[in-house]
Amino acid sequence: MKINSDLRILITGGTGSFGRNFLKYTLNKFPDIKRLIVFSRDELKQWELQEKFSPKNYHGLRYFLGDIRDQDRLRR
Repeated sequence: MKINSDLRILITGGTGSFGRNFLKYTLNKFPDIKRLIVFSRDELKQWELQEKFSPKNYHGLRYFLGDIRDQDRLRR
Protein backbone atom coordinates (compact mmCIF):
# COMPACT_ATOMS: atom_id res chain seq x y z
CA MET A 1 0.00 0.00 0.00
CA LYS A 2 1.28 3.40 -0.91
CA ILE A 3 0.62 6.16 1.63
CA ASN A 4 -0.25 9.66 0.43
CA SER A 5 -2.14 12.71 1.68
CA ASP A 6 -5.44 11.62 0.10
CA LEU A 7 -5.79 8.51 2.24
CA ARG A 8 -8.14 8.00 5.15
CA ILE A 9 -6.56 5.82 7.83
CA LEU A 10 -8.05 4.31 11.01
CA ILE A 11 -5.50 3.24 13.63
CA THR A 12 -7.08 0.81 16.08
CA GLY A 13 -5.14 0.57 19.31
CA GLY A 14 -3.79 3.95 18.30
CA THR A 15 -2.29 4.76 21.70
CA GLY A 16 -0.14 1.63 21.84
CA SER A 17 3.52 1.52 20.85
CA PHE A 18 2.85 0.72 17.18
CA GLY A 19 -0.01 3.22 16.93
CA ARG A 20 2.04 6.07 18.43
CA ASN A 21 4.98 5.42 16.10
CA PHE A 22 2.74 5.04 13.04
CA LEU A 23 0.95 8.28 13.96
CA LYS A 24 4.24 10.14 14.39
CA TYR A 25 5.64 8.81 11.11
CA THR A 26 2.49 9.53 9.12
CA LEU A 27 2.01 13.06 10.45
CA ASN A 28 5.66 13.93 9.91
CA LYS A 29 5.57 12.67 6.34
CA PHE A 30 2.00 13.81 5.49
CA PRO A 31 0.96 16.67 7.80
CA ASP A 32 -1.97 17.51 5.50
CA ILE A 33 -3.41 13.97 5.38
CA LYS A 34 -7.12 13.95 4.60
CA ARG A 35 -8.18 11.84 7.62
CA LEU A 36 -6.21 10.00 10.31
CA ILE A 37 -8.29 8.53 13.12
CA VAL A 38 -6.78 7.31 16.38
CA PHE A 39 -9.18 4.81 17.93
CA SER A 40 -8.49 3.36 21.37
CA ARG A 41 -10.10 2.81 24.74
CA ASP A 42 -7.48 4.59 26.85
CA GLU A 43 -8.69 8.12 27.54
CA LEU A 44 -5.51 9.23 29.36
CA LYS A 45 -3.22 8.08 26.56
CA GLN A 46 -5.42 9.79 23.98
CA TRP A 47 -5.21 13.01 25.97
CA GLU A 48 -1.40 12.67 26.09
CA LEU A 49 -1.28 12.14 22.31
CA GLN A 50 -3.53 15.15 21.75
CA GLU A 51 -1.08 17.26 23.73
CA LYS A 52 1.67 16.18 21.34
CA PHE A 53 -0.35 15.92 18.10
CA SER A 54 -3.22 18.38 18.29
CA PRO A 55 -6.09 18.34 15.79
CA LYS A 56 -5.67 22.13 15.75
CA ASN A 57 -2.30 21.64 14.06
CA TYR A 58 -3.24 18.58 11.99
CA HIS A 59 -6.70 19.22 10.55
CA GLY A 60 -7.26 15.66 9.35
CA LEU A 61 -6.49 14.13 12.75
CA ARG A 62 -9.32 12.81 14.93
CA TYR A 63 -9.41 10.92 18.22
CA PHE A 64 -12.18 8.49 19.15
CA LEU A 65 -12.66 6.51 22.34
CA GLY A 66 -13.95 3.00 21.95
CA ASP A 67 -13.26 -0.69 21.83
CA ILE A 68 -13.10 -2.66 18.58
CA ARG A 69 -15.34 -5.29 20.21
CA ASP A 70 -18.15 -2.69 20.24
CA GLN A 71 -19.21 -2.85 16.59
CA ASP A 72 -21.74 -0.01 16.82
CA ARG A 73 -19.08 2.40 18.14
CA LEU A 74 -16.56 1.22 15.58
CA ARG A 75 -18.98 1.89 12.72
CA ARG A 76 -19.58 5.46 13.90
